[in-house]
Amino acid sequence: MTRDPADPGPAPGRRRVVVGGALLLAAIGSVVALDRGSDDDQTARPTIGWGGSEGHPSCVYDPERHIVDATIIIEGEAPRDGVTVTVTVTAYADENTSKPVGSGSRSVRVAGTVDTSLVVTIPVERAPHVDVDGETACRRSTEY
Repeated sequence: MTRDPADPGPAPGRRRVVVGGALLLAAIGSVVALDRGSDDDQTARPTIGWGGSEGHPSCVYDPERHIVDATIIIEGEAPRDGVTVTVTVTAYADENTSKPVGSGSRSVRVAGTVDTSLVVTIPVERAPHVDVDGETACRRSTEY
């Protein structure tokens, strides 16, 4: 097939716009892909939950020592370079968790795949509420 000399073909300016647009889209795609890869690692957070099981409460009051021991489970994925997890547990005098009697915190540094437990010991001013199963009224909060 021969080109018609009367047909000038695509304008040089239009060709530059098309090529420039394709390069711009490729650059945006690369930046998004790199950004997603780094966000996955930075937003990885392990799951924090109560320890204990049937017959073994996660928050237990010791009236002789005037403390509550709260068992916490940390599991899942954390950033490879690590993150410090601080768990604060508060014991309460009532089951509605409105009258605190003591609070304690514990920090632990975790990295990569995590499957660990820790105990937060809470000195109490007076006896907390304990239900029929031996579970003490507690609430936890977590900071990363």
